[in-house]
Amino acid sequence: MNRRHFLRIVGITSILAGQSCSIIGGRKGLKNWAWINGSGYASDNDLRNFLIKLKNNRIDGILPGGSNNFYERVGPIARELEMEFHAWRWTLNRGAHMDEHPDWYAVNRNGDSVIDKPPYVNYYRWLCPSRPEVVDLLIDDYTGLCEVEGMTGVHLDYVRYCDVILPIALQPRYNLVQDYEMPEFDFCYCNVCRSKFMSEYGTDPMEMGDPPGNIEWHNWRLNQLVGLVNKIAEAVHDKGKLISAALFPTPSIARKIVRQDWERFNLDAFMPMIYFNDYNGDLEWVASVVREDVSILGGRAKLYAGLNMGHVRDYGITRVVDTCLENGADGISFFTGNGMTDEELAEFLTLIS
Repeated sequence: MNRRHFLRIVGITSILAGQSCSIIGGRKGLKNWAWINGSGYASDNDLRNFLIKLKNNRIDGILPGGSNNFYERVGPIARELEMEFHAWRWTLNRGAHMDEHPDWYAVNRNGDSVIDKPPYVNYYRWLCPSRPEVVDLLIDDYTGLCEVEGMTGVHLDYVRYCDVILPIALQPRYNLVQDYEMPEFDFCYCNVCRSKFMSEYGTDPMEMGDPPGNIEWHNWRLNQLVGLVNKIAEAVHDKGKLISAALFPTPSIARKIVRQDWERFNLDAFMPMIYFNDYNGDLEWVASVVREDVSILGGRAKLYAGLNMGHVRDYGITRVVDTCLENGADGISFFTGNGMTDEELAEFLTLIS
């Protein structure tokens, strides 16, 4: 074992040991998280008071979204309060490079770039995970975040392809019935993806009779995303930091609708977005999702059930959280901490203590 690899293992082990100490006590030694946005904090004191409120109500870790300047404000406060802090940043859905690097962006089966025809909504501007320049960009960004004082990890979001099929309850919003993979939502068919696949399999995906039905083409795209995520994870781990991600409910759902084979991601914490209303799901659906995810991970990483507060209110915090915890979740992650009322936080504290 070389010295660099040894130091990496020692560094990560130290972080994990520190985490274990911080979550002892309470219901089953759980850890709980909240995604929070970076607006509305006029002063560091406002931010500190908000984080104190979360911590006092058993939110042990935060996933703040915002600029690097905001992260630099959060870091020292999170460290002072002994709260875990993973910097939340979108991964592949980024429009900032369209003018300078239009070739980096995904192309659908019709040959249309997301620059010219963004799917579903105008902010869907997906980078192609097969391009080395995109891989380098993302590694540089996430490892750069690792230098922020007080930050213990990074958090990936939109770490997937565009939805080839929307969750069933969302389709009516766009006047869609997606019972097959429509070409305008089927990505990526850029020159790099096509040429790389052709070099491996001798076939141009654009010339297939039924591209969605070709298992090699399906799996090849899954592998591009897995490779990207695991390269980011390795680079972040080399910095001695942890990595987590917001994911679709189960690997089987994720592979089908967003080409996200997340059970192969080398993450320290998995936060599947169990947004049950989007799937016309009930509490039994939530229970089955958590059981499937816990079984797939097999204890190799933590599973924190991601809950949308807008959905949770249909059943109440107690029933939804109990369902997740009783089926093996290591804790809860709320979307968003900013949207939780004092009464909801108090109910959660009573439930989790």
